[in-house]
Amino acid sequence: MVLIISFTGVKNSISEEMRMGFEGGLVYADMRAEETAQLLANASGSTVTYTYDEATWIGRLFADMPISSDMSVEVGFFLTGSLDATYTISGASATEGYDARGVDAAAVFKSDDIFFKAGMHRSELEGNASLTIGGTTYNVSETISGTGYLVGGGLELDGNRVGITYYSDVGGDGDSDMTMLYYGVMF
Repeated sequence: MVLIISFTGVKNSISEEMRMGFEGGLVYADMRAEETAQLLANASGSTVTYTYDEATWIGRLFADMPISSDMSVEVGFFLTGSLDATYTISGASATEGYDARGVDAAAVFKSDDIFFKAGMHRSELEGNASLTIGGTTYNVSETISGTGYLVGGGLELDGNRVGITYYSDVGGDGDSDMTMLYYGVMF
């Protein structure tokens, strides 16, 4: 709520042409759970079973400032839910979960109702893991941050938009990419 009020205040003081918006949808990312399960199986010499999430929710708040009739600059903040995986080895279990948040900036190119964007993001990837052995649970967490690029596109009609955006190197990790499918509103 504080971000929305702040963005609205900034919008009113900067320009009547600036637009604000909110996007929500699903983000897909490959957790490489199958590879992790195989590493655990090789290390333990036991069969490993696993379950994992392929997608979670994502929300993004953004501001769009026109440069010309067919180009604008967009700045946003995004936050995701947790993608989780659980591994089981001979009665012991391990879980891992990852969520991301960050800021992004992109040049947006428009033609009629279609838009394309390309830019950069600065993001943080937080991982939490727990291991349960003999009823005792051990917790570990780690956070990494870094930059990457983004590309996307979609369709915008009457202040509503649908689209897809690909974020590379989330948290600065070359193996952590995500794809966002969303619906958004602009005001």
